[in-house]
Amino acid sequence: MESNKEGRNVDVRLQSTIRHVGQAADKHELNAEGTLVEKAGKTYLRFVEDLNGQQVQTTVKLEEQDALIMRSGAVQMRLPFTQGEIRPGSYGNGPATFDLLVKTTKLEVGADKFIAHYELHAEGALLGRHELNITYTEGQ
Repeated sequence: MESNKEGRNVDVRLQSTIRHVGQAADKHELNAEGTLVEKAGKTYLRFVEDLNGQQVQTTVKLEEQDALIMRSGAVQMRLPFTQGEIRPGSYGNGPATFDLLVKTTKLEVGADKFIAHYELHAEGALLGRHELNITYTEGQ
């Protein structure tokens, strides 16, 4: 894999399915260039999303027992994942920030993939069920 100071270049493919209560499934797909970074014995995947013309920097901590997605920029988000557990997270868009509970039902971390199935809860209510599948391969 090609290396640079920031890590190894990878092509990222993100597929997301969100099932909101009482609504049809909402599917999203994103292809981006990213970097795979080793830091303090942990591996992180970093890439930038374009969200309606605004940049969102996404970092995924690739660890099966303690995974984490952090987004900053147009959206502020922190989603921690531990299979079978409920953990506190947050979501912010502009001045509004919401506390979330993240209930992880499936978590798989491999050499080239990150899969998380989880429920998001806020103020005691289920917001939706999410299926996230991120694959990453050596950049061309």
